[in-house]
Amino acid sequence: MEESTMPVFSPDHTRAHGDCTVVPLRGEIDLLTAPDLTRFLDALTEGVHPDLLIDLRQVDFLDGSGITTLVRARGRAVARDGRLRLLCTHPPTLRILRLPELRLQFDLLEHMPAPEPAPEPAP
Repeated sequence: MEESTMPVFSPDHTRAHGDCTVVPLRGEIDLLTAPDLTRFLDALTEGVHPDLLIDLRQVDFLDGSGITTLVRARGRAVARDGRLRLLCTHPPTLRILRLPELRLQFDLLEHMPAPEPAPEPAP
């Protein structure tokens, strides 16, 4: 793949959406971009109960290293009693993520969900 001048993610574009953090990604998630993205998602999944919604709607290409990055982030989120969902409408990317042989079992969304309210603090 050709090296892109635009980063695949920007910390400035990450935002809260109800009780989750939306992480918009764009361009190509591949061997070149996956290491930086992995470090970024590791930081977002460090805390307790991380709730990430990774927006893949502007991702043009996803290779095995990109899938590995997403699987790692989901594993880290789940291990900390959190969750990771993927927002994706790009048919080639959806085809890869839904391959039965890969057994990825991501929570795939086709539309931005309504914001869920943050849980009430315990009295």
